[in-house]
Amino acid sequence: MESRKREPENQSGASRRDFFRASGIAVSGLAVGGLTGAAVAAAADADPGYSPVAPRSEPGFDHLVVLMFENRSFDNLLGRLYENTTPPNGQSFRGIAEGHHSNTAPDGTVVPSHVFDGPTDTVMSQPAPDPGETYPHVNTQLFGIVDPPDNSHLTERGAAKPFNAPPDGATPTMSGFVTDYIINYRHEQGGKEPSVEEYGVAMGGFSPDMLPVMSTLARNFAVYDAWHCAVPSQTFCNRSFFHAGTSHGFVTNVENGGIGKWLDPAFTTTLFTQLEEAGISWRVYYDDDQLISLTGLIHAAATERYWKSNFRGMKQFHDDVARGTLPTYAFIEPRMIFNHNDMHPPVGRLRESTVDGKPVTDSALSDVRAGEVLLSSVYTAIKESASTTGSNALNTTLVITFDEHGGTYDHVPPPAATPPDEEPKPGEMGFTFDRLGVRVPAIVVSAYTPVGAILSDEMHHGAIAATLGELFTLTPLSRRNEGARTIRNALTLTKPRQPALWPDTHPAYVPPNSEAQGAVHESDAHHPLTSPAKGVLGLLLAKYEPSRPVPETYADAYEVLVKHGTGLFGVTE
Repeated sequence: MESRKREPENQSGASRRDFFRASGIAVSGLAVGGLTGAAVAAAADADPGYSPVAPRSEPGFDHLVVLMFENRSFDNLLGRLYENTTPPNGQSFRGIAEGHHSNTAPDGTVVPSHVFDGPTDTVMSQPAPDPGETYPHVNTQLFGIVDPPDNSHLTERGAAKPFNAPPDGATPTMSGFVTDYIINYRHEQGGKEPSVEEYGVAMGGFSPDMLPVMSTLARNFAVYDAWHCAVPSQTFCNRSFFHAGTSHGFVTNVENGGIGKWLDPAFTTTLFTQLEEAGISWRVYYDDDQLISLTGLIHAAATERYWKSNFRGMKQFHDDVARGTLPTYAFIEPRMIFNHNDMHPPVGRLRESTVDGKPVTDSALSDVRAGEVLLSSVYTAIKESASTTGSNALNTTLVITFDEHGGTYDHVPPPAATPPDEEPKPGEMGFTFDRLGVRVPAIVVSAYTPVGAILSDEMHHGAIAATLGELFTLTPLSRRNEGARTIRNALTLTKPRQPALWPDTHPAYVPPNSEAQGAVHESDAHHPLTSPAKGVLGLLLAKYEPSRPVPETYADAYEVLVKHGTGLFGVTE
């Protein structure tokens, strides 16, 4: 692989100048609340008690941080961002409130898109149970197709060929979300048929007031309304595309060869290895109590040699931000196993059981407010960073996005896509990787991002690798990445917005849980795991104890995690 080797630096090099000059950067004054980008800077300069961090010599960034959550569509979280107000500066916004959208159930019931309703703690864990997210489920969601008809009554073997795939050239109708939710509900609940109220959650979503942190950042920085995930399927496939430009032909986490297939794919080049070879600093940060990194395990063939050196807990992230020692590229994983803050919906199977003689519902603990707390802590740390010699708020860009839509409703049809391979051939389940997945939320936070920018350029999960690739002259990871747009379209101010005038974020109250650090409380031991939790533990077992079944509960997960995960990845310095 050819790449130009560069030492990490905080100054602006020639490549950075070329990159941002090529962007056609101009002053943008997109106003929300009466302040343009120029007015923000002027107000900060006029404050006699304010000492701004020195700006870069030109627009851009020296440090890029990506926080990737789990399984939410754009409409599910941000579709109503401008429902009760006009988008700023005459911009258009492709939200779900800008029209009338619905799906029709097999019994003829029309279910319109709506805001989740009910008790707060219930609403903030919707949709429950978890929608289907594998390739056959997504096909039904996008095209309204169930083929063969027996796929409407799934068995433990899963869907049959052709896996609900559409005819060649078919246009997604986005009409099958309710149908698929009923199919998945029936399967997960042992044949029980859902009521209209139960399957109606398939068309639900959150209002801006329910998600104050994400909504605040989307309205005060740049939000993409056309960022699509890479594959119309699951977590591993999309996270693999994000950093490798391919999913090695896989469209499932587990099926067709088992989860161990991810540990030794033939194609092992990743953005991480490219950065390493070019002398550019990088780190993956994961939750300290989780001990292990999903990113590290998905890309084990390429990254295992860096597990000790380049993987760190979130305590280290906050230390690095405070000290101004962030790497050039930082990727953050939320907590996925115990009391997850990854925003993933609850596990599908809702089983009634008894603990100490008391009835309980075995649903995984899930609450989008926990994800809001994580997002606020990451954003606030960057906003308050003020190193004069290293990373700080003016030279650090934060990107917030999601791996996939996870079966939650979105009304915009995914576009066609370039297959990753030079000689495209069908992968698992016959998929040729010629179309993208569903829209997911994506927000860029930067001092050089205008207030209230709405970006409608077609984007996908190759954007980050493309951005760093163009900046540091790295070879595109795949044919898919060759044509990927970069995030330079979000960095258009010539004078930075001082962080003192960035908005504060105030996450909503999150109900306490009984988990104690370093152990699983007995009252939580029976709780089932979400699919990402079982996925990361499944990868761990596939590598170190392949004969052992993947854990189903918190208690079993803790035992596996401690046995095989302790000391595997880097620790806080």
